[in-house]
Amino acid sequence: MAALKETLKKIIKFHPYSHVKPLQNLIHVGSEHHGYTIPNNYLDKNSICYCIGAGEDISFDTELKVLFDSNVFIFDPMPEGINYFKKLKNTLEKGETFGVFDDKNFLYRLNSKQINEITYVNKGVWNEKTTLKFYAPQLDNYISHSVYLFQDSDDYIEAPVDKLKNFMQEFGHMSVDLVKIEIEGAEYTVIDSIIKDKLDIKIICIEFDEVYHKKDLAHKLRIRKSSNQLLKAGYVMVHSTYMMKRTFVRKDVYDFLKSKE
Repeated sequence: MAALKETLKKIIKFHPYSHVKPLQNLIHVGSEHHGYTIPNNYLDKNSICYCIGAGEDISFDTELKVLFDSNVFIFDPMPEGINYFKKLKNTLEKGETFGVFDDKNFLYRLNSKQINEITYVNKGVWNEKTTLKFYAPQLDNYISHSVYLFQDSDDYIEAPVDKLKNFMQEFGHMSVDLVKIEIEGAEYTVIDSIIKDKLDIKIICIEFDEVYHKKDLAHKLRIRKSSNQLLKAGYVMVHSTYMMKRTFVRKDVYDFLKSKE
């Protein structure tokens, strides 16, 4: 009973804005629900950006191309992501406009040339090279499959996954300037892998999805543990929303951007 009370105290004390050290020149990129807040004065045409998880909103991913002309790689093996990317590509090639279905205020701004410069990878990111089951959601108006969530579902799709380290080697990237992780609860495993492999990544944007799909009452402890791992690995949390969408900047990059304020 005493241990349970102590755990509950830790959960209650957990605050979404704890440990945030903001930079002045931060901007929100992408749609309201699937965008992230990042430094406005760091990425450029030479930057490498890995966007893990697509679904039916790649507004953040495409805006990295529009705003900074960065080299964008999108990773998602699920049919909802693959089909959405193809639909957006076909729409832009016709010269038509395309908006995010749950954010009527966001219209994709890139053109057909820009989307053809984005690399879509039909594989998922995990902590090893293997094949995993992605479970279908048992929720109305929700389309994203998950390795971590919805495991009581008998409906799943098997798909290939690999380590981020291996993808970097495959594409010849010694370092990555920004990684976005939006993968329905599997972010814990990928973060562990990034830290274990000591990958050269400057900015990490994460959606901690258990805020929306709680597996149990300890989800806040898992989020805090994962966030603390990044802090201990040398990252600074520069932004967090109430719903735990967080941006971490590696300390050397943070210090450089801070010096320019």
